[in-house]
Amino acid sequence: MDETLLELLCAPGCRASLRLADPQELAEINRQIQMRHVRNRDGLTLDSELDGSLICESERTCYPIRDGLPFLIAGEAFDWPNTP
Repeated sequence: MDETLLELLCAPGCRASLRLADPQELAEINRQIQMRHVRNRDGLTLDSELDGSLICESERTCYPIRDGLPFLIAGEAFDWPNTP
């Protein structure tokens, strides 16, 4: 995803800023997806790994990035699997 675009985006619910998940966070998110432990707000289990993720620290949620496009839809959001 283009870094300059990130400055224009915000979380749809609270309008807080978003940041890209770092490589370690993305690896943990994808590990949780592989184990089928990630459900989005619509209740669907994520079944394919993500290219990236935008994190809203205010809401403690993630928004998926697939094929370079962020999905900033409330139902697509999922809980942020915090890494130690």
